[in-house]
Amino acid sequence: MTRKLLLIGNTNGLGGVKVDIENYKNFFKSLPGGQWEDSEIEIQLNPSKLLLDITILSLQITKPDFLVVVFSGHGGQERELLLELNASHECIEESRLQFIAQRQINIYDCCRCVSEPLVERKLFEQKSKFFSQKDESLKEKYNKRIMQAIPQQISLYSCAVGEGSNDTAKGGLYTIALLDSAISFSNLTEYKLVGDTHSAAADATTAATRHYPKDRQQHPEAVLPKCLASQQLIFSINPHY
Repeated sequence: MTRKLLLIGNTNGLGGVKVDIENYKNFFKSLPGGQWEDSEIEIQLNPSKLLLDITILSLQITKPDFLVVVFSGHGGQERELLLELNASHECIEESRLQFIAQRQINIYDCCRCVSEPLVERKLFEQKSKFFSQKDESLKEKYNKRIMQAIPQQISLYSCAVGEGSNDTAKGGLYTIALLDSAISFSNLTEYKLVGDTHSAAADATTAATRHYPKDRQQHPEAVLPKCLASQQLIFSINPHY
């Protein structure tokens, strides 16, 4: 199975983005994250639109079996989600990052404000023992389960259209909740489905902002396939199952 992880960050005025990107990388390299190799991971901080366009074209040509795209930085909503890439304020539309691979997950932790774009910063505390060791049999199980899923396009959003995405001293609320959910397993759970991972993170994020002023409340959203659980993509695998 061929797989690719594309981590995109805009650090312009956002001191925590590099840490956020590093923590996503560490998660996907960990046991529950699927033990991705460095050769499967590409990190682009403040890329030019041209560079990202070339990267997208390359991915479309190579056609990985499984693709995960993560964006951390500034965003705003017009007809669709716009992602600001660098200090030159070059932007790319969400649609440019969709339908690149048959099995794909896109994660956007950014604002989706319609009128006034807000600044967001993210920082995530590195998580415990899960972010170490290697187990080839576990990696093979992860890859096999990914290929078991039917072709699908998934998009996870840290907030609803028109909302901002909140920052805390420990990082973006949604990112904290999402990665925490991804490594929280019951003893009888072998895999964590993307939908289940997002659902728990969405509930936690909404609860955390429930008493905030209305214009700061967050309601994460997702676009997910309505298929059998056995056909859905997983977000993580339980190393202790």
